[in-house]
Amino acid sequence: MSALPLILMLLSAAPSAADVPLALQQARQRAEELRYEEAVVEYSRYLGEPNRPLAERAQALLELGFVHLLLGDEVSARARAIEALELDATLKLPSGSPAKQVAFLETVRNEVLSRPKLEIQPSKGEDAARIRVKLTDPSGKAYEVLLRHALAPTGPYYATRMQCRNEECEGRIPPTGTTVWTAWYYLEANDAYGNTLVRSASPTAPLQISVVQPSPWYESPWVYGVGGAVIAGTAAALFFANSQTAQPTK
Repeated sequence: MSALPLILMLLSAAPSAADVPLALQQARQRAEELRYEEAVVEYSRYLGEPNRPLAERAQALLELGFVHLLLGDEVSARARAIEALELDATLKLPSGSPAKQVAFLETVRNEVLSRPKLEIQPSKGEDAARIRVKLTDPSGKAYEVLLRHALAPTGPYYATRMQCRNEECEGRIPPTGTTVWTAWYYLEANDAYGNTLVRSASPTAPLQISVVQPSPWYESPWVYGVGGAVIAGTAAALFFANSQTAQPTK
């Protein structure tokens, strides 16, 4: 079976035209008419809107991937299929799909499943500057996890190596010397050669936190107040004791 029926099968398994946006309808129509270059343009226009429903977006990415495959662009086909599976790992082809296409999708699926993953964990307590992340690394390729942080969304970004035990990694954005500050950050896992395997957020789309750093105990007004009261009380007690023990001069 050729690749062409696969596109038609994918489109027939998709929701009816009344349930999808016009841009996606047009992309599918171009694919049905074998106008693949135009279909790529229409799919890209549909995917350019970031607020598409995830399941619908995943299906469209998979369809676009197979259009690229028909055009002989396996690199783009693989990239779109990876994006689709990252959104919906349960994506499958209709029954009766060509064995070559099924094998292609399963190869990409295995690649996605073997890739490291970084999942940011909720912070413990009130220390927002302490970042926790779960590293899942089925292939054992990750050598280090870096916390990259900056005081502005455009950088410059500095790196702090996170401490990892099993799958749990933890690192802290260094203090700035002020009690209230904002930081931007992202996380990345690298292999032993410094190649980035996976990121959570990125330098162009970083995460943001606001930190309220407690003042050192010795700078607290409460400490000064209590300390002053203690000193004053001690001085008063000493004065009283001295006045009791001193003998009047005759």
